[in-house]
Amino acid sequence: MNEERLPEFLRPLFWDVDFDQLRIPGHERYIIERILELGDDAAVRWMWRTFGPEAIAETVRRSRAISPNTANLWACFLGIPRRRIRCFSRRFRITSGIF
Repeated sequence: MNEERLPEFLRPLFWDVDFDQLRIPGHERYIIERILELGDDAAVRWMWRTFGPEAIAETVRRSRAISPNTANLWACFLGIPRRRIRCFSRRFRITSGIF
């Protein structure tokens, strides 16, 4: 990947950051997390084409920013065992206030 900017249709998903400064590569995990959590069909299709299933699965496994509901949906879709997903670990749930 080159120093590619995000497509303009994704701007509403990144209302809280300087959208014009987001680049691929450099912010892959952040971009994937935001699209997993808030993206519509067009955003998900773009993410899938841009990053591929391996990068998305790795983000689902390692992310602390996505909700358990989002992690569960994507774990089912990608065939990831729950025990391999960080946000389902007991330690994560206790420190983040999710019981």
